[in-house]
Amino acid sequence: DYFEHTKDWGVNIYTEGSTIIVSFEHLVNLNVKEGDNVNAGDFIGEAAPRDTLNDKIAMTELAVWEGGRSIVKYCPFDYLDPQLKEIYEEKLNKLAKDWEEYIGKDVYQQEKWVSPACLEKSIVEKQG
Repeated sequence: DYFEHTKDWGVNIYTEGSTIIVSFEHLVNLNVKEGDNVNAGDFIGEAAPRDTLNDKIAMTELAVWEGGRSIVKYCPFDYLDPQLKEIYEEKLNKLAKDWEEYIGKDVYQQEKWVSPACLEKSIVEKQG
């Protein structure tokens, strides 16, 4: 899906018969098209560039959600393979800590996380 307001793309990935959709949002230079099969590790696109406060950064969003009359987004960490959770919990905590040290302020409020990098288990984004 093309996002007109940000001038970039979202790629939805799902398994036939599942209600859960995984999306990578805010991508450019896509390497996939509608209907393509993708596997773990496949390159699907690049994070969209952003200019914020004179810094050049790239940004993407990982979303795990269910659609229909309502859109409910879930904490992506909760859907990781159990064998990967410890590794990614360490990485997410280090990333948050390093960034907060770099900018000199507490922005992630890790003490409020219900799962690593998540303030909520789920959020209803749109009600039908």
